[in-house]
Amino acid sequence: MAYLVDYYVYGSRTFPGEPPNHIGFSYILPSTLQASVGILTVPITSTKHRPIGQLTLEYVVIKSIPDYPWDMSISYAKHWEQKWSGLDVGHRGLGTSFKFETKNCANVRENTLASLKTASYYGADMVEFDVQLSKDHVPVVYHDFYVSISLKRKKQTEVMDTLEIPVKELTLEQLHLLKVYHVAEGGENNPRFFDDDLEDHQPFPTLQSVLLELESHVGFNIEIKWTMQLKDGTFELYHPFDLNMYLDIILKVVLEYGGDRKIVFSSFNPDICAMIRLKQNKYPVVFLTQGITTKYPTYHDPRCQNIPMAIRHALAADILGINVHTEEILRDPSKVKMVKDAGLIIFCWGDDNNDKDTIRHLKKLGLHAVIYDKIDEYNSKEVKESIFLVDARENQKALIALAQCSQACNATQAPIPGPINTNYNAEKEYLLDLEKTRNLLSTSTATSLSSLTKSTGGDSISMKVPSSCESTESKEIICGQATALPEAYGEDESAKDCL
Repeated sequence: MAYLVDYYVYGSRTFPGEPPNHIGFSYILPSTLQASVGILTVPITSTKHRPIGQLTLEYVVIKSIPDYPWDMSISYAKHWEQKWSGLDVGHRGLGTSFKFETKNCANVRENTLASLKTASYYGADMVEFDVQLSKDHVPVVYHDFYVSISLKRKKQTEVMDTLEIPVKELTLEQLHLLKVYHVAEGGENNPRFFDDDLEDHQPFPTLQSVLLELESHVGFNIEIKWTMQLKDGTFELYHPFDLNMYLDIILKVVLEYGGDRKIVFSSFNPDICAMIRLKQNKYPVVFLTQGITTKYPTYHDPRCQNIPMAIRHALAADILGINVHTEEILRDPSKVKMVKDAGLIIFCWGDDNNDKDTIRHLKKLGLHAVIYDKIDEYNSKEVKESIFLVDARENQKALIALAQCSQACNATQAPIPGPINTNYNAEKEYLLDLEKTRNLLSTSTATSLSSLTKSTGGDSISMKVPSSCESTESKEIICGQATALPEAYGEDESAKDCL
């Protein structure tokens, strides 16, 4: 696709209502848009074909995911339920494990299967982790752009110098084979974790393995790592990957293995947020911003520098919301209302969150999610369960009750050989007649029937049947504990009458 840019100016003696004069034009040809992101300079040619200047612009090319069918059957790009507020999100799983002060470190290596599973065990509603590509284009979970490696294989004990190298320069096999240190520990050859740790404790798990091995009720906040330009003009890392290809590889893995899991994408790169929003419509996106702080180097892009700019970008890109640095919220709590008044969801991150009182304060302010370390210590839930598991369990029980009630109503239309079975057993009968109740099941937020069978067994309530559904044998049906969900009735009016 080519573009024609025309230039118009008003003359020095223009009369009111007089149109501007056409003074020149520029062509932007497809051959000049080779990269997904770049800076382009084209000449401005006058109407008499004389050069009169040049136009410099930044551009982003967004392409659809190749060979992937899309429709609007599932669209959660802007979906967030009102009750999902004050969620507990495990930062890199159980927390950062490499800090100068080891007392503030998690005792499980960050961004590993073990760390993510442990955070889930202690009641994390979601876990946050970072994803980037290895040299052979495999999405791996790791935070830093660089690692320190020693020139020896695992299980060897002699001390050797370490070399700092970008993760993108190593294949997945090399990342698993070589003796790899975190940058914070590599300089002193003083590792906090060891090669003989169990497999779940090893660094660089693949994104696919994380999606498959963690319980489906645990939500994911997947941060897409990408280099950012700092205010001094330097870059965090030179990236050789094409950005469209980079995102397509990651998105394909999530779309294939994500299932019904609640997943939110995030990135500090505002263009990536816009690209993910347009490339797929299944998962929502939040824009990460560090705001005004002296703790980290300032980014060059003004969209990253404060909350008002982040709000404008989120609205322009039509994404779910923003993920702000807590330092800005603590400095000016009114920013929370500003974000919510704009119709956006707001998460927060930062070391300030690693305190029970601060977490409690942020939740009272109305933050939708708080990302923090050491969730095993700071999580104040009485019952250590994900909110999505609780939602799924309650919805599943409601569906079981509605389905049983619907069957009872249908039974009045034809004689049955015996009375209605009042000894309801959820473990044996939770599937019921799925053909008749498909409209109800399609509205469920349950992760899966099989994953929640155990949660529904054993509980019971009594439900009165209206006159239209009465049986001469019994006027009471004993079924799974339920919460009335009017929005789940669908077209089954008989089930609706039974509540």
